[in-house]
Amino acid sequence: MKAIRKSVMAAASAALVMGLAACGGQGTKAPDAVDGSSARPGGAAAGERADAPAVLKAAMEKMAQQNSYRTVETARTGNEPESRAEMAFRNEPEATEVKTPDTHMVSVGHASYMATTDIPGKSWFAMDEPNSGAQKPTASPSTPPKENAGRRVAGSVKKWVGALLAASKDLKRVGGETVGGRATDHYRGTVVLADLKNYQGPAMTKDYRDLYLLQSGKAGMEKAEIDVWVDKSGFIAKEEEKGRTPKGDERITEEFSDYGVDPKIKAPDAKDVATWSEYVAAGSKRYRTHG
Repeated sequence: MKAIRKSVMAAASAALVMGLAACGGQGTKAPDAVDGSSARPGGAAAGERADAPAVLKAAMEKMAQQNSYRTVETARTGNEPESRAEMAFRNEPEATEVKTPDTHMVSVGHASYMATTDIPGKSWFAMDEPNSGAQKPTASPSTPPKENAGRRVAGSVKKWVGALLAASKDLKRVGGETVGGRATDHYRGTVVLADLKNYQGPAMTKDYRDLYLLQSGKAGMEKAEIDVWVDKSGFIAKEEEKGRTPKGDERITEEFSDYGVDPKIKAPDAKDVATWSEYVAAGSKRYRTHG
């Protein structure tokens, strides 16, 4: 049973945290920019361009105001096959949908479901034991939820852009490019993990700093090159992290679209959902049959 749970949670974790050659970006929705300095990236005046840190800081703040978005993420390390995931996120009410070539997961509130073809008469199974969320406190509607660095709703923005603002000594605009049909400014900087480890300041909270260092350290990176593309309305259109690891060069790319468009994520119909226990029993039966 523990082995089954471990494999399922590993699949979910890989989909949510690592994410997975960005090709989205079509049909991007965002509030129309108002003519004025506040609508331009970094609050630049007409005919001017704000410096790179101001643009990226403003982009983070703008993204934090969005209730939902979609992203396509790809990752490759060395000669390993490229992984890919299409993801949709909504902050309130909280919901996530992740699709990879092999998995389809939906989370609504505290409940998570994984699609399956292994249980007769059911197309999903619940990833939590009954009553497993009974002890989870419910915040008052007037109380902002405590920020969780492990929550995937913010994409990798708070880790990657935060790391650039905290530790990059060479952050700059490197040119203009079109991403998913959008004109963007392309920014790049290098983050040395040893420098970031000692950072304490407003650009990056300790939780996000520690999470970034943990994930990059596990990959075996000593430094990372991070690229961010910001469109003319100040929204992040794309971001990418590259670094060298013992397994070879690693690249993770994330492209964003549909800011503010409700992805209409909902839980599967209860009649189509098996319990965790039923999923485990089905797995045990398959093992006895084919083992």
